[in-house]
Amino acid sequence: MGDEVRADPQALVRLAKTTLGGADGMTAAWSAAQGGVTPAGSAFGNSLEGGRGAAAATEAAAAMDDTWRQVTAVYESDVDKLYRVAFAYQQADREAAERQRRTGGGPRAI
Repeated sequence: MGDEVRADPQALVRLAKTTLGGADGMTAAWSAAQGGVTPAGSAFGNSLEGGRGAAAATEAAAAMDDTWRQVTAVYESDVDKLYRVAFAYQQADREAAERQRRTGGGPRAI
């Protein structure tokens, strides 16, 4: 039989808050960088291929935006999972304490 796995619910909540802060920071940083991510159309000059370069840059920025949102969504999903695990441990601890109380369990002298 495997060993029991234990976790500190308060530590899980702290980790969830830190992870959420990281996701929020990533979102804020990406939003703040938007002005500098996609070059202006004039940056490509007036050559025949300038329009294609501008379009490619716009497409690349849109793809990066999608990727950034997916990464932050993973962090946010992890936050939800950490909170659920913390709650499950707290609930299990309460139920175990209640069972001990009802059955008179606990340490006994030998």
